Amino acid sequence: MKKISRISLLLLPLLTLVGCVSPVRVDYDRGATPKFQSYKCFAVDVRELGTNYQGIALSPIVDRRIERALKAELLAKGFTQDCATPDFRVAFNTAQKTITELNDLGIGATPYRRSAYRGYGGYSNIHIDQYQEGTFIIDIIDMQSKELVWRGAYVERLGWHAPTDAEIRAIIIETLAHFPPAG
Repeated sequence: MKKISRISLLLLPLLTLVGCVSPVRVDYDRGATPKFQSYKCFAVDVRELGTNYQGIALSPIVDRRIERALKAELLAKGFTQDCATPDFRVAFNTAQKTITELNDLGIGATPYRRSAYRGYGGYSNIHIDQYQEGTFIIDIIDMQSKELVWRGAYVERLGWHAPTDAEIRAIIIETLAHFPPAG
């Protein structure tokens, strides 16, 4: 009994860590790190600009929610918006894909003996789960070099409803927590 409790005490932190995987992934140009510290002013691309080079699959209502949340979070980080020439532009995009998970839950019935040569019976309990996974992407484009210097992506299983203002704000706060990079 003591052995089982010791094993469970060792596995508990591991299971906790597995459950804490962040839905945010960040990548940035390490060579542009000094630029990030000099950024003061930003501009957010509106949907009409973004559709020239991105396949945005959101409604204009959700787009406006995202734009408002991006502006609010960048202003809260100390950046300004009202300037003639912004230091960086912020673009956003979304993508979705269908995920299929196949889970074999093992034998569903107690095995029983059929005959001498047919082995054990029973049925397999296979569960197929298919759902939509959405990715929300924030791009930071340096206006001096006109290059992408930072990208944050938030991945989540999609629900049946459009995200609320609070949900969008939480996603943006979590993603932009990594911008600007510390160095």
